[in-house]
Amino acid sequence: MSSLKLKNYFVAGTVALAAFSCSGNVHYDPDKDHHLKNGFKTKTDTSFTDWLFMRFKEGDYPSIDPEQVQTIIAEADIKTINSPANVPRATWVGHATVLVQYKGINYLTDPHLTEYPGPLKMFAPERITSPALSFEELPKVDFVLISHNHYDHLDLPTVEMLGNSVVWYVPLGLKSWFLDQDIAAEKIVELDWWETDIFSENVSITFTPNVHWSKRTLWDQNQSLWGSWSVQIGDFNSWFAGDTGYDEQLFKEIGKKLGPIDLAMIPIGTYGPRYFMLPMHVDPDQAVLIHKDIRSKKSIPVHWGTFQLSYEPFLEPPQLLAQVLKQKGIIEDQFSPVKIGETLEITDLSQ
Repeated sequence: MSSLKLKNYFVAGTVALAAFSCSGNVHYDPDKDHHLKNGFKTKTDTSFTDWLFMRFKEGDYPSIDPEQVQTIIAEADIKTINSPANVPRATWVGHATVLVQYKGINYLTDPHLTEYPGPLKMFAPERITSPALSFEELPKVDFVLISHNHYDHLDLPTVEMLGNSVVWYVPLGLKSWFLDQDIAAEKIVELDWWETDIFSENVSITFTPNVHWSKRTLWDQNQSLWGSWSVQIGDFNSWFAGDTGYDEQLFKEIGKKLGPIDLAMIPIGTYGPRYFMLPMHVDPDQAVLIHKDIRSKKSIPVHWGTFQLSYEPFLEPPQLLAQVLKQKGIIEDQFSPVKIGETLEITDLSQ
């Protein structure tokens, strides 16, 4: 077995190399459908053994052509990013990290600004594409949204970089982890599904459901929650899907309660093989269903092109996305890929 194979076998966050748990003193409420006595209900029931079986069955990941990598990278417009956002804009930094800006507010989704998604470099794959923005190039960030505790979405070195300069919005059960990293209690807002926090007079943030699971060590599986986030800034309504499988009823409920959405950030990658990834990661076809269910006017596809964590070919996610949009008669511009580093502006919120 190659050393590269050995590295990739331990990527899923199941190796207990972190010396802390992610739950702490959480009040689990059995009267809520998604709560258990000592954790949260998940629709995914795959185990580490299942994952190992899949990895041995599938073998090596597909090779990646460096020339293909270059086609999805753009130089970030630092001048624009550091100027006032009079219209909503979003910059894809890489993987699930997006910088959203509007009316003096800057926020980040699942920020990951380092080389690998794991507690130790030797057990994690290196980035295929670098972050479009370094920490030094970021504008002042007001708050950060964390969808769940997996290493490719909750990166300790990036948390240490941002520290107490931001407010951290985290799922129920993750506050204790942030306290362990010396994040001040007043800088952490921990929410359950459908709870809302008023960040400022013009900004409200709601934690919404999705279909996933949590685990950062061997002893904390599903003890912290996972989810998606809705952010309302004045007349601009945005939504970040996080990592998720598909559930028509759930996403239509989000669309009914919070839609229409002006800008959604929806994953399209890390879906292969489907027999294993189906319960936890959507493919491009399901991503388009989410786009429609939540009543999104404009969506950015994320969660592809950064880390090789599954078996689809490198450029397949955006290619399949284009095919699905054509088949469903949806204007491609409503859900078209942006390059890593590219900034999208929404110039007409009335559309």
